[in-house]
Amino acid sequence: MSSRPRSSLALAVAALALLGLPALGRDARAETPAKARTAPHRSDAKAPPAPLPPGALAPRLAPTLPESTERVLHGPTMSPSPPPSEDDPDPVYAAFQRGLWLRALSLAIPRAEAGDTAAMTMIGTLYEGGIGIPVDLAKAARWYRLAADKGDREARSALAQMYVAGRGMPKDLGEAWKLFSAAAAQDQPIALYNGAIMMFDGRTAPHDPEKATAWLKRAAELGNIEAQYAYATLLSDEENPRHDPLTAARWMREAAMSGFEAAEIDFALMLLNGRGVAKSPENAFVWFHRSALRGNAIGRNRLARMYAVGIGSAPDPVAALTWHTLAKRQGLPDIWLETRLADLSDEARRRAVAEADRIAARGAGVDLEADETPQPRPTSPADAAPKRP
Repeated sequence: MSSRPRSSLALAVAALALLGLPALGRDARAETPAKARTAPHRSDAKAPPAPLPPGALAPRLAPTLPESTERVLHGPTMSPSPPPSEDDPDPVYAAFQRGLWLRALSLAIPRAEAGDTAAMTMIGTLYEGGIGIPVDLAKAARWYRLAADKGDREARSALAQMYVAGRGMPKDLGEAWKLFSAAAAQDQPIALYNGAIMMFDGRTAPHDPEKATAWLKRAAELGNIEAQYAYATLLSDEENPRHDPLTAARWMREAAMSGFEAAEIDFALMLLNGRGVAKSPENAFVWFHRSALRGNAIGRNRLARMYAVGIGSAPDPVAALTWHTLAKRQGLPDIWLETRLADLSDEARRRAVAEADRIAARGAGVDLEADETPQPRPTSPADAAPKRP
């Protein structure tokens, strides 16, 4: 039996918050990831639209490391590994995957007592997440510690995250760093990402940007979505000596394709401006629309601006007001849009508000994959670079 982490819960950023550091990254987020579907709108435009002001669709802040909201861990910090080969079936894993939590626990206990570190980590996961049994953080920490002391990388990473959040034990970022560092040496993706963030900060870990960048890259290569976004953002920073827009765009697309909200926004901006990828307002529109459907306030605001002027699609002031209304309800006002849409008729405004209400009401029940919105055109390696004369 072996174990594999699920996607990182970005506890390194939580560590920075605990240290009193300023928030990193964007200054606006979707309050609730609501999914919705838009219906076609009729345009009330009577004259060719004026161009957007310079920087109207630019990011609100210069690229930095990503912000990830600190989340209290109500669930497990890792999940069991992929199933073993058909020649070596694992009843503990099979029981877990089938939702037979108590059976998984009963099967794991004797194996853990016999020294199986993966079984120890499984028990810790069940107790930490309250999966089929009451939450017991003290027991979770004890089982994680037993496995961590025997060298289990998943237990080390999970225990480090408990130290960061102070779950079941006092907060101890120094101990968290030791565990992250040990797990990172074993190629554990969450530990690589969290350890990198701690090294960038340098308060409870050695300040080593070069090593931190290497850890971010490795975590990205191992499929950690937050690391993919962080690495892409780092490489897209023009002040970074290793500025590499082509590689940044490739990793930003990876994170966006996995559904990372901030990456969807940033990759759309890359497409819109032709930074590291061939310029494509149409594909940028699709990515902003996807973000808007997920309930992201920034995505809704940028989509409203594109509809208002007709970038990537036909101009549609009613649709612009619809998405602007939704973004404004989430706390993201926009004076430029208010001015731009000031001449809409009362009837057009009623339609826009009604559509916004419909989207908000349906939100969480909409399947993005079933939406009629066109999907982004696949970008081949040959298309990745900007077109040169």
